[in-house]
Amino acid sequence: MRFCKQCRVHVEGPLRRCPLCQSPLSGQPGENAYPALPPARKPLRLPLRLAALATVAVAAACAAVNYSLPQTGWWSLLVVAALASTWLVLGVTVYKRGSPMKAIVWQLGVISSVTLSWDLCTGFAGWSLDFVLPIFIPCAQLAAFIVAMALCLRPAEYLFCLTACILAGFAPLVPLLCGLLGVVYPTVICVGISLVALAGLLLFKGAELKDDAVRRLHL
Repeated sequence: MRFCKQCRVHVEGPLRRCPLCQSPLSGQPGENAYPALPPARKPLRLPLRLAALATVAVAAACAAVNYSLPQTGWWSLLVVAALASTWLVLGVTVYKRGSPMKAIVWQLGVISSVTLSWDLCTGFAGWSLDFVLPIFIPCAQLAAFIVAMALCLRPAEYLFCLTACILAGFAPLVPLLCGLLGVVYPTVICVGISLVALAGLLLFKGAELKDDAVRRLHL
């Protein structure tokens, strides 16, 4: 173990100068008090890079073919948009993989936005509001409930995200009341499921939900 004559302290590890006064240490170095940690492994980095390279290759090939055959229409733009949408959803999944409940809430917002954007950009046939969102939202609610139970999460760890998914189930009421829906049954079922889920949450977890809201809002 090395020794600092000025500070009169013993210093462990392979240091050659005192960490306090930067004076040269005397004596023999001891063993490193801190074990060497291996570099953090990132198993998803290589597959994601390969997938990104394949995506760029597909987009470039489609653009080249489409440019060579302009009479077929600019369908390559749809391919690029589909690839970008896929990467957006995948990126949120990877970024939030450490918190499944937050990942569900993020995916609920991202997939809903992407679906509406596709419907608007393709002429707005209404399929996003009629079918996709009223079906996807209850599925997200069910996924959030299953994840919370499977991981045995504490109420503070899942109530906020579960409540957000349940409240999102009432969003389809807006196009329903505005008369924008061609098929109303999926929306009615979605709102009904959300109403039952909200009632169950308030009845069984009302006190925990209130405490969580007070803690988050600093009331």
